[in-house]
Amino acid sequence: MTIVNTNDYPIRFTDSHVHFWDLALMHYPWLADVPAINRSFGLAEYRRATAGIPIEKLIFVQCECLPHQYGTEVDYVCELGALDPRIVGIVAYFPLEEADAEARLQELSSSRLVKGIRRLEEEPDSLYDNPTFIRNLALLNTYNFSFDLCVKAHQLPAAVRLVQRQPGNRYVLDHFGKPAIRAGSFPSWKSHIVELAKNPSVYCKLSGLVTEADWNRWTLADLQPYVETVLEHFGAQRVLFGGDWPVVTLAASYRQWLETALRLCEQLTPEERHQVFYQNALTFYQID
Repeated sequence: MTIVNTNDYPIRFTDSHVHFWDLALMHYPWLADVPAINRSFGLAEYRRATAGIPIEKLIFVQCECLPHQYGTEVDYVCELGALDPRIVGIVAYFPLEEADAEARLQELSSSRLVKGIRRLEEEPDSLYDNPTFIRNLALLNTYNFSFDLCVKAHQLPAAVRLVQRQPGNRYVLDHFGKPAIRAGSFPSWKSHIVELAKNPSVYCKLSGLVTEADWNRWTLADLQPYVETVLEHFGAQRVLFGGDWPVVTLAASYRQWLETALRLCEQLTPEERHQVFYQNALTFYQID
């Protein structure tokens, strides 16, 4: 394989999956389990992590603060957007399973940066099988909002069911559906990927893979079959790069992950790489 020179990036980048969090403003219960990133991460830290990389646009993705704080999170990122115009979209938390979702969704749409909603699948009571949630998912199309599917590998069947029940939405599967790379359960993961790819409105994020592998000993070869499978079934036109910063730093630096992603996609044509690393995120989230 050709090694990418990390000091010379010949293509442009849109980062479709960035997190910022401020522990002084919001509470994030899950951070207690990952002390290495249990602190605030903002624009200054992101700029340091990506120094020298021509990232032109960013999409912020909700960070699992307390549910009632989702409005605070949107306001916080809008303020960051005023400081850094590269922030062109927000994928927000939103309680679609609530009876008053329609009225509250209209309020959320007043923020010009909100482009979509993300909800993590829940256990033991499945959110993706909740009838009210499924019904209200159709409301997203009224506001041209997309939906980020975020599941662990064993929850992929719920994502497949959700897409089949509401096939008319725009979906993107975060982190390739978090395949259990360390455990090596490839065949079951692949079967669900093949099923999701049948709907042309479903995209897939090339993100979060190194944190699903062995954090300290992952290799390019560990990730390659997953990327090859997604590119085969989704095509380069429906795959979008995401940094998943700062979560990615549990297993790699931003630069290491970007170089890895580029190497995993080096078989693509220049135009296809432009789509994966720049254009597809803008197309999916409907950003001019």
